[in-house]
Amino acid sequence: MSEKRRKRLDSFKCPKCGLKMLKKIVYGMPGDDFDFKNNFVGGCMPSAEDIGCKNCEWVGFSSELDVV
Repeated sequence: MSEKRRKRLDSFKCPKCGLKMLKKIVYGMPGDDFDFKNNFVGGCMPSAEDIGCKNCEWVGFSSELDVV
């Protein structure tokens, strides 16, 4: 049985700026141990968007990039 390997989220280019700096959005107040390098802070109010660009702050949906 062969499984298709998923691409890493940061291997996709941002649709707005073209850089490979996409990260998973985490909503809520970050704690002292929050990993800012590997996550995108989405703020206190959750939204439907699940990915964001660390460079230009674009936010969107992983499904639009075929990232599952």
